[in-house]
Amino acid sequence: MENFYKMVEASNKRFPKGVYEMATRLLEEAGEVAAEISHWEDSGVKRQRRGEPCKKKLANELRQPIVELFKIAVYYSVENELEDSIQQSLASSKAEGLID
Repeated sequence: MENFYKMVEASNKRFPKGVYEMATRLLEEAGEVAAEISHWEDSGVKRQRRGEPCKKKLANELRQPIVELFKIAVYYSVENELEDSIQQSLASSKAEGLID
């Protein structure tokens, strides 16, 4: 997770505005993820225009909204609570036998 926080720092320097802008970028990035999924699922004429799907492109599109979510966590200083929430979710999943 430390790498995400480094990306947050870089993004904050590139886009130094407030939380509304972060939310807007999050929504924009989510739309780009949806477009990439559409491309992977061969929806419409995207494959004809864009060629074959690329794993690196999909990974890049997935990373961008994650960074925006982390930026919001940092903005509200809930990093520890986020980590706790992740740990609680993992513990619950283990207790339910969903993961080892």
